[in-house]
Amino acid sequence: MKKASWFLGMLYGILLFGVFHITSAQTADSKVTSNSLEEDLVQLLQWFPGEYDNHEQVYKEAEADLPKEKRHRQTHHIFYKVDLAFIPGQTLYAQQSQHYDLKNIYRQRIYAFEIDETELAIRLRIYTPKAPEKLTDGHLKPEVFQSLTEEDFFLKPGCDVFWKFDGKAYNGYLKENACSYYSESFATQVYLNETLMLRKDALLLEDTAKDASGSPVFGVHDKGPTINLKVENCN
Repeated sequence: MKKASWFLGMLYGILLFGVFHITSAQTADSKVTSNSLEEDLVQLLQWFPGEYDNHEQVYKEAEADLPKEKRHRQTHHIFYKVDLAFIPGQTLYAQQSQHYDLKNIYRQRIYAFEIDETELAIRLRIYTPKAPEKLTDGHLKPEVFQSLTEEDFFLKPGCDVFWKFDGKAYNGYLKENACSYYSESFATQVYLNETLMLRKDALLLEDTAKDASGSPVFGVHDKGPTINLKVENCN
């Protein structure tokens, strides 16, 4: 009975996530102004920094004895405010690890937030470090950022994330199939698509990676969003 209730609750939450994202995108644009975008950016930068973890989701999926291919891997996310004069906008350092091992880092980035009046959204540009080891644990030793320059990073065209506030949460998205690259590991062109939701207490991520034919390469696909609860502020 508990398993059934939990499955129904999870399904309801996933459906709400999808409906919430669609309806908010339809209604938010009519209310957006330059001033409201400025206010939204200020609040987003108050909410975003911190540490997030999907342990509760991973535990519940194990407790429900879901097949392994239906379970989410454990992930831990750190977003820390930094000041990098050579990058336009307001910036966060992102460090993401997995499998309950903070040293098992699978992604390090600089996130730069600016207002995009054409899209009526907050644009997040993602700067990828050429030598990510230089940034490791930068939230604990911020001096590592002092010697960095623009030459230490590169941008992937089309991979900007756009955020819109619906009054309760920020809904983020990549433009359809705009973010792509050739993967040496999978020997194919990979097309990334992602929808996100930032609440004051959580970050929900649902990403997919497909090849040119639309076949899955990696990502959550039919598992539903990764539900990362904020476990600590990180200002």
